[in-house]
Amino acid sequence: MAKQSHAEQRAEVRRRNRLAAKARREAGTPLPAAAPNAASVATPTPPPSGTGLRAALRGSFTSAPIRADLKVLPSLLRTRAFFLPLALTLVVIVVAIQPGLITQWWVQLGVQSILLPPAFVLAFLGGMLTRRGSWMMGALFGIISYLGSLAVASLADLTVLEATNPIAKILAGLTTQDGGSVFGDLYFVGIAGALAGAFAGWYGRFLRAMTPATASSRERRRTEAGKKRAAR
Repeated sequence: MAKQSHAEQRAEVRRRNRLAAKARREAGTPLPAAAPNAASVATPTPPPSGTGLRAALRGSFTSAPIRADLKVLPSLLRTRAFFLPLALTLVVIVVAIQPGLITQWWVQLGVQSILLPPAFVLAFLGGMLTRRGSWMMGALFGIISYLGSLAVASLADLTVLEATNPIAKILAGLTTQDGGSVFGDLYFVGIAGALAGAFAGWYGRFLRAMTPATASSRERRRTEAGKKRAAR
């Protein structure tokens, strides 16, 4: 009986609500607005933390605007994408031509990794440090690394190395080349460097697409300053 009376009460309440709503519609009185749901009042959903793998792969492949990249080359030569690999090249050359240091394993590792063709380290580094013209920076440092290997081959004392040393053989071979061979090598290292730089540029775009976009500290300070001025 208690359950039945409770159900009858709820039915009576619903019937009265329907009658009241009908009376308001006939009288032209607008219905009261429904209270907003607690879920809708909650804070907005934050943006996704990053792009999906498939979308990032698709977005990272873009055609190279060759003419536009050539126009920004002078400005790229004033950035860290040029100065850092160039400084690394000069350090390796200066250390390698010091008397007796060419026999050290870490010096030979630096010469082999950074200077001897095809030297992809500098080309990749230059391409990763810039967002424009990565292929161009790669080609430039492919040529610079080859010229650095010629400098080491000409200025370093290679007689202190063993005859079976592979680095000594390569450097000695560079000093005996004619002009046509040097031109062919420059063409090869330029193309190889451009490919390495282009790959570095693609990899950088892929990483940026996978990383969530966050405001820099300068942008945050600028936003906070604008809020303070608006509050005044």
